Amino acid sequence: MINHHKERPISVKNMLAYGGGDFFGGGCFAVLGLWIMFFYTTYAGLSPAEAGAVIATARLLDAFFDPLMGYVTDNFYRNAWGKKYGRRGFFFLFGAPLIMVTYIIMWVSGMGFWYYLLTYILFYAAYTLAIVPYETLAAEMTSSFKMRTKLTGVRMFFSTGAAILAAWLPGRIIAYLGEDSSSSFLIMGVIFGVLFAVVILMLYFYTWERPIPVDVAAPKLSFRRDMKHLFKSLISTMKVRTFRQHVGMYLGGYVALDVLGAVLAYYIIFVLGQNAVTASNAMTLMTLVQFVCVALFIFLCMKLGNGASYRIAQLFMLASVGLFLAIHLLQLPFNMALIYLSVILMGVGRSGTSYVCWNIYSFIPDVDEMLTGKRREGIFAGVMTFVRKAVQAVALFGVGLLLQHYGFTPKSATQPAEAVYGITLVFGTGSVIFLLVGLYSSMKFRLTRHNHALLVNEIERLKAGGSKYDVTPETRLITEQLTGWPYEKCWGDNNILSQTEELSTLTPDDLSTGVDHAKN
Repeated sequence: MINHHKERPISVKNMLAYGGGDFFGGGCFAVLGLWIMFFYTTYAGLSPAEAGAVIATARLLDAFFDPLMGYVTDNFYRNAWGKKYGRRGFFFLFGAPLIMVTYIIMWVSGMGFWYYLLTYILFYAAYTLAIVPYETLAAEMTSSFKMRTKLTGVRMFFSTGAAILAAWLPGRIIAYLGEDSSSSFLIMGVIFGVLFAVVILMLYFYTWERPIPVDVAAPKLSFRRDMKHLFKSLISTMKVRTFRQHVGMYLGGYVALDVLGAVLAYYIIFVLGQNAVTASNAMTLMTLVQFVCVALFIFLCMKLGNGASYRIAQLFMLASVGLFLAIHLLQLPFNMALIYLSVILMGVGRSGTSYVCWNIYSFIPDVDEMLTGKRREGIFAGVMTFVRKAVQAVALFGVGLLLQHYGFTPKSATQPAEAVYGITLVFGTGSVIFLLVGLYSSMKFRLTRHNHALLVNEIERLKAGGSKYDVTPETRLITEQLTGWPYEKCWGDNNILSQTEELSTLTPDDLSTGVDHAKN
């Protein structure tokens, strides 16, 4: 166990190990988002309502487990294992085999509802054990803005690569074994489970944690006090106008992607009359386009701003859904060409939705700092994750109930006309409602590049001892638009932090162990 008090250089293998962690983080969600409901109803024999209940229950529990896991990993340095392996590293070392086993057993076909509920919950618990510590690593490994940007870029590369593999691999296995083979998804589960375990182990061997100041290590805060602070902090984030708008955009965009992902295979197979291999090929093309278009939205965000770029992405999503619906409802010719055009449009929209939402998030703490005078990056990530998982769980459960209501038949190669109508209804109406929520939330979004620069300059001026009385009219207006508060109430002249007991002044850096996972 080595303490590094000076920041160490990050080599290529360290960057690859860090980025590879999101092969698991992004990859498992890609597989589950595209295939798990299809597997449950086609190979496992669950009804759509049962499948939706499994997914919703596990994700709701996970939403509450996330902040608890954050508390555990931040304080694990007090444990003997934490001192030996690191408060982050222990969970990579312990979590890797657990992730592999729980992921594989999810894909055994022909089991009952309670088996699939238990295995899904177990996998999500294993997922959280590793992913919460992983989310801290960029800040732990370096304080350099440039290096963190590179780490994020490598991470996105692995995440999108995993999504491409998630869309492509099941189709190849099904094509080889035949659509009636019940082992197709189990084989896929074994392949992904082993890969996930490997990339998580690489985090242990090639990443590290920051040293902990001795004076911070001594006190032990009570669990009750930390949980009380956590709850109040989550509520306090909603007092920032830009964050409220961002949550609306984030939920609108991402839940629409979840709904579409859950029923896209159904729509292509049962509504448009294609097979599982064709569905896999179409979704592979979609993820390839999504990967390529990240660069496009980086450019658009810089030129047009986040709000305008987000709206462009949502318009591509709406165009894709509209074309998919037209193929079926208007019985358009050249089905395959139009299907591929539809998934290309969806790939562009998915790329923009994913990139813009996370790009916006990186600027939200600056708005909050202008309002509170403090940096609270972690709590904003926590509330985004919690709210999204909770809403996502309800939405996907609703998808299952609707399919059940319209007579979807499990383990059937064809569906009755009522079920086809239900799939079409969920695919069209369900996704469009959330897309419109996101668009509405973005209409008054004012966090542009110019406005952000004004905000940061004002923060630096106040930090240097400048007077609030000397603010320019434009800066005052922008500050009030972004925070949603009168300028006089900004820069800590409010009761937001006092209501959360000022515990947010303890940063993740204050709770570091100094354990070095990197052995080379």
